[in-house]
Amino acid sequence: MEAETENKKDAGGSFEELYDRHFDAVNRYLRYRINSAWDADDLTAAVFLKALENFHKYRGDAPFVVWLFRIAHNAYVDYLLWRRREKVFAEGETALLEAPPSGPEEELLRDEEVKQLRNMLWRLAPEQRDVLSLRYAGELKFGQIALVLGKSAASVRMIHHRALKALRAVYLKNGEGVEGFARG
Repeated sequence: MEAETENKKDAGGSFEELYDRHFDAVNRYLRYRINSAWDADDLTAAVFLKALENFHKYRGDAPFVVWLFRIAHNAYVDYLLWRRREKVFAEGETALLEAPPSGPEEELLRDEEVKQLRNMLWRLAPEQRDVLSLRYAGELKFGQIALVLGKSAASVRMIHHRALKALRAVYLKNGEGVEGFARG
């Protein structure tokens, strides 16, 4: 009961304030998961629209950010199902993950790095991709990821550890260097 009150307090303020506070993390998460930046931006808008429409239903069972990312994750899964049905996969599209590159050479290198990283990530199990994207693109803590995915925090930590271990193995085996990729 006390946690619900604390969670409701976390969601206090106007929806505009919550939008401003969480937009970048949700958009980054979706851009991390979806090849098309346009589709990711559209899906981000849909997530916040759904959150606004259902804001009155937020009970405070979990922190607001967890509730919001549960909506974002479900929207992402729906998007994948729709894309599978439509069979509209645009090859070669890359998401702009952060600031735009300063020149054409840098843009080309960045696109290649993103492509290599995406290829490495797609070799992981879907639940490992979910955990990594929520952790790094969504910037959620392990406990929050556990609530979004309906798993225990210990399970999420183990999935995270195994995913990083698998990425490291692929990286070292294939020599696919992605600038800034941690060897841990």
